[in-house]
Amino acid sequence: MAGRPGRREQPLDPEEGPLERFALELRALRERAGLTYTEMADAAHFSPSTLSQAAAGRRLPTQEVLRAYVRACHGDPHGWEERWERVRLDLYGLGAQRDAAHVIPHGFGDVEATSFVGREPELAAGGELLERCRLVTLVGVGGVGKTRLARRIVREAAERFAGGTYCAELADLGSDHAVAEAVASAVGVLARAGQDPLSPLAGALRGRRVLLLLDNCEHVLDGCARAVRDLLAHSPELHILATSRQPLDIGAEHVLQVRPLGLPALANGHLHKVRAMDEDAVASPAMTLFANRAEAASTGFRVTEENQHAVARVCQRLDGLPLALEIAARRLRSLTLDELLERLDHRFRLLGVGGGDRTAHPRHQALRALFDWSYELCTEAERTAWQQLSLCSGGVLLTDAEQLCGHAERGEVPDAAAADEAFEALAGLVDKSLLTRVETGGKTRLHMLETVRAYGQERLAESGQAQHALRRHRAWYLNLAAQAGIAYGSSGQADWLRRLRAEHPNLRQIVTAPPPTGEPAESVLRASLGFWLHCLTSANVGEGAHWMRKILERHPQPPSPAATNTWCQAAWVSGFLLLLHGDHSSAKEAISRGERALSDTPAASGTSDPSSLRTERAELTAAFLQLRSLAALVTGDTETSARYAQSSLSTECWPASLLTQQQCIAQLGFAAVLQGDHARSTPLLEQALALSEAQGDTWHRCWLLWALAVDHGEAGRPKVALQLLHRALQHTKEIDEHMGEAALSETLAWVLSSSGEARSAAVVLGAVDRVWHPSGAPRLFGFALLTAHRERGLQNARRSLGEIEYTRAHQEGRRLGLRRALEKVFRDDE
Repeated sequence: MAGRPGRREQPLDPEEGPLERFALELRALRERAGLTYTEMADAAHFSPSTLSQAAAGRRLPTQEVLRAYVRACHGDPHGWEERWERVRLDLYGLGAQRDAAHVIPHGFGDVEATSFVGREPELAAGGELLERCRLVTLVGVGGVGKTRLARRIVREAAERFAGGTYCAELADLGSDHAVAEAVASAVGVLARAGQDPLSPLAGALRGRRVLLLLDNCEHVLDGCARAVRDLLAHSPELHILATSRQPLDIGAEHVLQVRPLGLPALANGHLHKVRAMDEDAVASPAMTLFANRAEAASTGFRVTEENQHAVARVCQRLDGLPLALEIAARRLRSLTLDELLERLDHRFRLLGVGGGDRTAHPRHQALRALFDWSYELCTEAERTAWQQLSLCSGGVLLTDAEQLCGHAERGEVPDAAAADEAFEALAGLVDKSLLTRVETGGKTRLHMLETVRAYGQERLAESGQAQHALRRHRAWYLNLAAQAGIAYGSSGQADWLRRLRAEHPNLRQIVTAPPPTGEPAESVLRASLGFWLHCLTSANVGEGAHWMRKILERHPQPPSPAATNTWCQAAWVSGFLLLLHGDHSSAKEAISRGERALSDTPAASGTSDPSSLRTERAELTAAFLQLRSLAALVTGDTETSARYAQSSLSTECWPASLLTQQQCIAQLGFAAVLQGDHARSTPLLEQALALSEAQGDTWHRCWLLWALAVDHGEAGRPKVALQLLHRALQHTKEIDEHMGEAALSETLAWVLSSSGEARSAAVVLGAVDRVWHPSGAPRLFGFALLTAHRERGLQNARRSLGEIEYTRAHQEGRRLGLRRALEKVFRDDE
């Protein structure tokens, strides 16, 4: 007798019922034929696992699988079909009950073995859609829980369908032609030989209010679409609920997206702890599901205050996918929670068959099998796009994705055919629930679950195209950053700041990873020009300083004489971010290195235009002098700051992208503020503001209005200061400028406090406390004067309110957050 490879078949008791006896007969047929399931699969065109499930005794196989099984064992399918029909009637009695008022097929009426978690909005939406629509399709990525949700919807809606509810399991079908027969079989209709089963099926359903569930349609979409179209046309009272990884795309269809379970909210990577970890306190549906399954799998496991953060991280890493969470929970029999979390970088090995549910369909016993199935359903272009986009972190704009996935290399314009192919591949991935579409600012952004990304990256590594795809991804986003850097002194500045804000995860991934072999050093050096203002405005000063340290560690000197200017721009960016990060010594070192590189490289090196190169050198010299001036200003050394600023202005060469001229004039004005010379400070700051407005840049205007507000506040003109601060805060909202908003708010609190608005000042101070620490910048960037302002305002508010009322107002601000606190303050002031 030929043995079965892999696990031994589970023993069956023929006394248990007709299904078990039928399965034993199928096993006996295979044993007489002397075949393994693998050998049978070669002849049957079904997988070994599908054929073994036919004889597992857990469910009745479809007729198509039965015929393939029997033919592979050299048996007579006709006799076996008659046995199959008798078993089906014994199990479900559908022929006798066809006219009953309410029919629930096998599985719907069973008590669920495990708890059903969350999904209240989907249940409500599904029930409402079925009430008014005749075809509803639950669409979502594999493992998201579509089948479980569909069955629950059917159970809750069953009483509305007097003609009965039926379920057609389509997972094992091998062709579109088998759909109609599978549906007919589920409803209890047996077509005559050679007859189209849809005809008697439509006749059996006509005049009856029936709900039909078609489960797992994605691999037989054409067959499902044809069957559904014909059935709806001939059965006016029929309603159909389908589950699929992509829509059926027929006119009557209403699609309900099934998303992963809700995730716990992690603030700065940490979960807010709760006092009692009872069922109501678990932070999200994903955590509830994991906790329930983990407690069932591992005796003694409980979610506690000590381990809840690790549980939250597991749920985050697995995207809230129910199947992944259930398999992961079973691994707690062998691993601690921390060990499980550590191993999720290799999730497809960790969440393999060994952790799966043995009673589940083979595609749902392992995470990899789930995505293997999705991958097989994709076209070649969709697979290539999946692999390429798996490198994108934090999502990707549709227009960027089309360029990344097109056939053209960077710098070329794809032809119309390539562009169309890329778009269709992306649309296909959206339809198959492998990409999620989100509209932001009138544009489409595509997101991929981390688990989907991880699978795509593994497939990319297997394809032999990983280095090519990585180079394309890096080149695209580094070029975006370089373009942003060039545009920073222009009216396009605000758009570029918003553009890079969305791409911060992609930039982080690129800068912190080792560059691929053969990437020109100039790529990342040129891109760094886009980092200084982006990292400041997005409140990522500390991270930006870390990026620039890594870049200059990899490129400690210009890679070639021709790249000297580009390298010096990177040194300037490094010095700027390190200065605002509070690392003054490293900032001065970066400035000195840049100045030495300029002086050590001949002006004519590496270019056919020495005059242009000399101008660029002069601009960079001016920029380094401006940065030295700023460093002195931060520490309160006004004389040194003014000297460097005057030297910079005397060069008469100012790179617009570094805003050198405006900034030097502003630094002279601010030095005068520190010296109490308002007759000099106000005109200088107004001059810088006029230059900024003429150029059309938004960011510098915020900071110049802030400097003028400090100037007027120091001069005893609080009303003017408040007006300027309000204008500046309006500009920060335009570009979503977090650091500017925080700095302006500190000054606002000081002005409010000195104007008798102590409670409003305390609310603002509480709200702004939430911004500085995660930014990686010291409060008010370490400016001595501004820090003194803050301290005066804080002490004044405390004295005016008393400690209890001050604490209450401060906590209100922390609760509101900065944007809402500012809205409240200005609303109350009107």
